[in-house]
Formats: sequence, C-alpha cells, structure tokens
Amino acid sequence: MFKEYISDKNMIDMADEVSQTMDAESLGRGNDLYDQGRVEWTKLFGPRIYSVVDDGEKNTVVIHTDNFANSICACAKRHFCEHIAAVFLHYYEQWLMSKKTQPVTSLPSGRKNLRFFIKNQALDIPITEEGPAKYWHEYFTREYVQLQEAEKHNPQYMRYQLDELCSAALRFNAFIRQVSARSNEWSFTGIDLFQLHSILFYMIRLEKCAGNSSFSNTIKHQIKIIEDNLLEALDALVSTDWQAKHRPVFQEAVELVREGFLEDKNQLFAWFNIYRQVCNNLFDGQQVEEEISCLEKTIKGLKESRQMYYKVSLVLANLKMWGQKSDEALTILQKTNEKRIEDLFLFLQILAEGGEWEKLLIWLRWLDEEIKGANLFLFEKVCHYCALGARKSRGCSREFASLLQSWLPRSFNFYADYLLQEGLSREWVELHISSLVHDWRIVDKGVLRYLGSRDPAALMPLYHQWAARLIDQRKRQSYIEAVRLLKKLRTLYNRQRMGKEWRAFISRLASHYPRLRALQDELRKGKLIS
Repeated sequence: MFKEYISDKNMIDMADEVSQTMDAESLGRGNDLYDQGRVEWTKLFGPRIYSVVDDGEKNTVVIHTDNFANSICACAKRHFCEHIAAVFLHYYEQWLMSKKTQPVTSLPSGRKNLRFFIKNQALDIPITEEGPAKYWHEYFTREYVQLQEAEKHNPQYMRYQLDELCSAALRFNAFIRQVSARSNEWSFTGIDLFQLHSILFYMIRLEKCAGNSSFSNTIKHQIKIIEDNLLEALDALVSTDWQAKHRPVFQEAVELVREGFLEDKNQLFAWFNIYRQVCNNLFDGQQVEEEISCLEKTIKGLKESRQMYYKVSLVLANLKMWGQKSDEALTILQKTNEKRIEDLFLFLQILAEGGEWEKLLIWLRWLDEEIKGANLFLFEKVCHYCALGARKSRGCSREFASLLQSWLPRSFNFYADYLLQEGLSREWVELHISSLVHDWRIVDKGVLRYLGSRDPAALMPLYHQWAARLIDQRKRQSYIEAVRLLKKLRTLYNRQRMGKEWRAFISRLASHYPRLRALQDELRKGKLIS
C-alpha cells in the first residue's frame, strides 16, 4: 500500500542521497529521534512529505521525494539535518517492510549500526582514466561530504557563520586540489577531463544548495571564478590528443551541461553560455549530429513564446552553423520571437571569417534594426565585417556599402573609409559636408593632402564650409584656425589657376564681416588681406 504513494525509484534515490551525502552524526541523531517516536505528524501530498519533528522544539520538515537534495527543515541547519533523517527513516522502514527482496541501495537494511555507516563505508571507489564518469562522481561526492564535515569544525567557519551556499562556494579550490590528486598519473587528456567533471560536479552541488535564494556579492565573485575554471578546462581539451577511451567520458560531461542548460529555473551559473561553449568543442561530426538530434527533439516540446525555446534555438542554430548549414540556422532563428544582437553576433562572425559574403549579407539585412541599436562595440564589429564585405566580395560590394550608408551617422568612419578606398573623393567630401563636422582637426590630414593633390576642386567646398563655421563661432582662437584653413584653400585655388576667383572670394569675405575686428586682424596677420 505504501509504494502506491512513493515509487520504488524515488525511495531508492532518496536512500542513495542519504547514504552519500548525510553525515553520520545527523543520521545517528535522526535514528534516535525516530526510535523515540519524535516524528509527531506526517502527510504525503504529491511529491512532498510534510512533517513535524519534536526534539524539544517543533521543527517543520518538507521532504522532496523527487529531489531529496531540496528537502528543507525549519531548524538552523536547514538541509540534511537529523529531523529530515528521522522523517526519511519513518517512511524508509515502512518501505523496507513492504519489500520481499533486499532493496537495491547501499543503505543498510537494519538500523542498529546506521550511525556508523558513513564512517565505515568502502573507500576504494574504482577510479580509472577510462571512467565511467559515474564512479568519478561517486568519488567526488564522498570527498565533498568529508570536506564539508571538516570545514564545520574550522574556527573561521564557526566565527563568520557562513551560510551553506557561501561556505560551499569558498571551498571550491580546496575541493579541486583534493580530488585532482587521483588523476596525476594519467594522460594530459585524462587529467583535463577529470578536472572538467570535478568542476561540473561542484557546480551541480552548488545549484542544489542555491534553490531560488538571492545571491551575495561574495557568491557572485566565486561563481565567476568557478565558471572561468570550467572554460579554461574546456580550452585545454581543444589542444589535446583524443583517444577512443576518452570520448564516452566527454559525452557524459556534455550531457551534464545540457541538463543544467535545460533546467528552466533561476540558476547560479550561466549554463546557456557554458553549453554553447561545450558544443563548440565537440570533436567530431558524429557528436555534432547527435547533439543536433537531441536538441531537435527537445525543441518540439517547447512553445515558441518561451524563453527556453529561444535559448535552445540559439544553440541548435549554432551547431547547424558549425556544420556549414547557415541557411538552416537562419530558418531556425526566424521562428523565434526574439532577436538580440548580443546572442546572434557569433553567427555573423562565423560567416565573415569564412568569407561567406552573400550569406552574411542576408543575415545583416535580417538583423538591420537590431544592428542600428547595438552597443558601440558590437556595432563597430558589424561595420567592420560589412566594410570587409564591401571590399572583398564579388558582386555584393554595393549592397554592403548601402548598408553602411543606411547606418549613418553611427557608421560614418567605416563608410568614409569605404569611399576613400573606392576613389569616390567627391562622395567623401559630400559625406563630410552633410555630417556637420565642426572641428576640422579631427579629420586625417594625410587624407586631406591626398585629396588636395588628386582632386582639389572636390575638396574646395569642404574648406569653404569649415572656414565659415569657424568664423561663426565668434572667438579669437576660431578665427586663427579659420585663417589656417583659408591659406590651404588659397593653395587649392592656385593649383587650379584660379587666382582671380580667390581674390574675389577673400575680398567678399572680409567685407561681409566689417565689424569683426579680431577676424580682420587675423586676416591681415595671415597676409590674406592688406
């Protein structure tokens, strides 16, 4: 009758979690509370057990039968305490009695020596370079619990009374140092994979501790350190020599990261970015196809309006892109309700670096509005790719140039460079005239000298405009700068043998501002008028 409410699988999973994670002291106290009948009241409702345990105070306990690590108590310890142990034993003993065969679990069937079980369990977990990763994680669990117990007696821990999540995060480096010793004699690839799994194990543990609580700055700093360690481990794997024995272990790491990515809740770690990075490190085409198949099955069960649909689409499109299927990647992304340039820039980068100019043009047109509103760093990167396309593509140069022109004024420098490279000097001048550039000093003087020697007539209207704007500022310094420009303008007139026209112009200019004595004075100093 009892197993109608809690499945055998859930009971066995809970027993395994208790045997691997709960310390012997808490388990022993829980055993005593259960023996003394201190479990006063219990109620099973769906996947939750609600209970009250009296140890002198009324402690409310909630056990998650489908995820025992999330079980919680109202006492100070909150997780894996003696009250949770007592409630578990209340149900576990009934379950044992309902079974005719021995339970498939490492937890002993009798409770006589229960409190000593953790201390006396076998220490020789078979750890080999070939895996399986399951044994690695059993070893990690044992070391984690032992480190946790040792830390509780640390005076510094007692003094600061750190919460479980914070203290666990701060123990990360000690844990990695401790477990890494088991792989010292392995190959470089084996060592890197073992470290990758140890970091993943710790991240998953921290996620279980976190729940939906808010995070302090200390936690956020530690999380960044752990994520950086994981990414470094991934980078190290890129340059190693893969062997057949390593592939299953790496695939198990991929599956762990995918599970974290698909967990649709508030999380400590950026599993989306981590999973995307892992997918970029898949070492052969078969793995890529397997991962694509898995994600395609996942996305069929998601609504297009959900955030998870968008994230899965991004990773799936990323895998398609690496498989040189950019058209399929674009089709996938076009079905989503979001278009964020921060997420999609990677696709543009892949196309540009691969010289896929026609396909890049299609993506740029699709992302036109998002590019216009992008932050400066991303916007300039996109403009750079667009300028490359205008210069290197065959048959698409004008289309890339049109895009740069449509993004003015933000794309000013890139579009101006394109016009120069194409020898479109008059268009370059018109661009600067229309851009309302007041400070002529920011323009490259080498470019001005080049245009002045190549096409002085094209450059003259720009000097006229700059000089007029400087004079309109009505300041002595601006008059001095205007005179400098007028001298350059005189040179351009003379190169075209237009001395008469120059004299007529400078005479009209001086007579137009008779009351600006400072200007008149600077014109005379510059020997532009007598």
